[in-house]
Amino acid sequence: MNLLKKTKFLAFLLAFLMVSPAFAYTTGSINYRDVMANYSKAKAAQNEIEDRANELQRFLLDKEKEFKKLESPVQKKSFEEQTAKTFAQKQDAYQKFKIKKEKEIDDAIVAAIKAVAIENKVDSVVDARVMFFGAVDLTDKVIKKLNTGN
Repeated sequence: MNLLKKTKFLAFLLAFLMVSPAFAYTTGSINYRDVMANYSKAKAAQNEIEDRANELQRFLLDKEKEFKKLESPVQKKSFEEQTAKTFAQKQDAYQKFKIKKEKEIDDAIVAAIKAVAIENKVDSVVDARVMFFGAVDLTDKVIKKLNTGN
């Protein structure tokens, strides 16, 4: 009886191996760094984020100049408290803006990757840094889709 089970299992395994090419699995890869570097909206978003960060730095520099002009310790203390409160609000707004922009870009990239994968009949896509060979490189197609919408 045990031999019969082994024989059936081997027959099933051989049958499965014979039809497995019909279930071929295709993997694609993208170089995420190249996508980010060549996606026009990602560059624009990065510039916006940097501009906002520079605004924060300018705010602090301006407040430092104002602080140096104050003479009394009471004025300095009040100024420091108000500046710290305002800076915290500005910093929070900056962080929210940065997260929003990064999410927009990431969502667009993921959508483009999915669309390109479907168009090219690719079952899964990984970052090129984790797959040395054996994957279809979709990087240029993803960049083109992002920049042209096609």
